[in-house]
Amino acid sequence: MFSTFGLVFAIALTALATSSIADERRGSEAVAEVLDVERLGARTFLTVQFTTNRGEACESRLRVTVDANRAVSTGEHIGVHHAKNNPCLRVREASDQSRWFIILVAVALLVTFGILTYVAWRRPRPPLPLRYAGMP
Repeated sequence: MFSTFGLVFAIALTALATSSIADERRGSEAVAEVLDVERLGARTFLTVQFTTNRGEACESRLRVTVDANRAVSTGEHIGVHHAKNNPCLRVREASDQSRWFIILVAVALLVTFGILTYVAWRRPRPPLPLRYAGMP
């Protein structure tokens, strides 16, 4: 039963991840103005404002990957990529490639639960004959 639930869960996660990535690929890129920069340890969060190609004005907060050589400041313009649906909520830096990590995790889950399902549902092997049955 556990492996059945796990397999259904892994398939659902894979379907959601695939749908999310397809929607993001149908999105487009825009130039965004940085309104605020917030640094929390090694992470940097930006509040950006941009206009989609459909004319929708968006303001969003996103985490960016900032090199030591590249400091982002207020008023600067950066490239962002947004999804087709909910473009104001699903924004990432144009150079961010972290979505491939989600695909790898989903595939690993699917393979793991597929193997567990096979092990749980396979037919039991007949017992091996007892070679020395009835011998003293």
